[in-house]
Amino acid sequence: MILRFKSLFIRVFASCLGGAVLFSGSVLASGNNRVLVVHSYHKTQKGHVVEMDQGIAEAFTGANADLRYVYMDTKLRNDDAWKREAGRLVTGEMERFLPRVVIAMDDNAQAYFVTMNMHRENAPAFVFGGVNAGIAAYGYPQPNVTGVLERPNIRESLELLLKIKPDVKSVLMISDKSRTTDLFVAYCKTLDLPVRIAGYVQARTLGDWEKTIKAYRGKVDGFGVYVLRTVREKAAGKSRSVSETRLVEILNQKGRLPTVGFFDTTAESGLLCGISVSMKAQGLAAGQMARSILEGKSPEDFPIEPTRRGRIQLNLKTAEQLGLTMDWSIISKADVVVR
Repeated sequence: MILRFKSLFIRVFASCLGGAVLFSGSVLASGNNRVLVVHSYHKTQKGHVVEMDQGIAEAFTGANADLRYVYMDTKLRNDDAWKREAGRLVTGEMERFLPRVVIAMDDNAQAYFVTMNMHRENAPAFVFGGVNAGIAAYGYPQPNVTGVLERPNIRESLELLLKIKPDVKSVLMISDKSRTTDLFVAYCKTLDLPVRIAGYVQARTLGDWEKTIKAYRGKVDGFGVYVLRTVREKAAGKSRSVSETRLVEILNQKGRLPTVGFFDTTAESGLLCGISVSMKAQGLAAGQMARSILEGKSPEDFPIEPTRRGRIQLNLKTAEQLGLTMDWSIISKADVVVR
């Protein structure tokens, strides 16, 4: 039976935390096969949550399933008190909805929701996606838990950079300071990479970002950039987040070196190149597992492993600004090309 889509918005306001919107969007279908989709981040996060939802929807095309989507919003609101509260609110939604399967995307949903519920009596099956940490951090594997790992394509991205600029010898890794980037740094340090990593800097503020670029210009051949969502600045006496696009613009203007990214919006943000994990593929794989569980399979039937194919991204405008020319053999293989 084909899914029938309706628009239904559920807003749960936490008065003690400023009234943030937590729940948004339910997809209803005939039948009693309920699936709760729990996202760590906000519904409109382009290149990440949006694409994950596209993959999940594709996995359930033609299925007899009742899907409800929940967004914890722990990227824009990343203090620990809110994360705990978001996990509590999602648990309440699960208790009301009583899903047979829960799809939980990204690490905060594991840390603040799944781990609190996977051992309860009559717990549903849990399928995770977008998980950067080692699964032991969450007490996985469990008989009722399986899923898809997210492992950044660091080596592949650096090899792509070397195809464009073969004389790059050393790269500084720079990002925001968050749990996601802590895991990135730890994983990167386990790899044998084709260039020397000059260091890892996790900037908390715009000032940190600008000082780092100035300090390393002339000392490295390029910058490797990961997630940039929690860097902040003070304006009019208040602290506010700095956009990814603005941070990359500053990097390009003041660094004037080749850049390689390892995240969803690498080329769109203005970085030269990169190979990112396909978030749609993450959602699709998790959705396919969840659908199979609805159809009678067990979570233990599915190995926990990463998705394989990444998204090749190129920004030809940035290449032109750096005086670089890319061969058509490189451009023709790209999934995303900013011209």
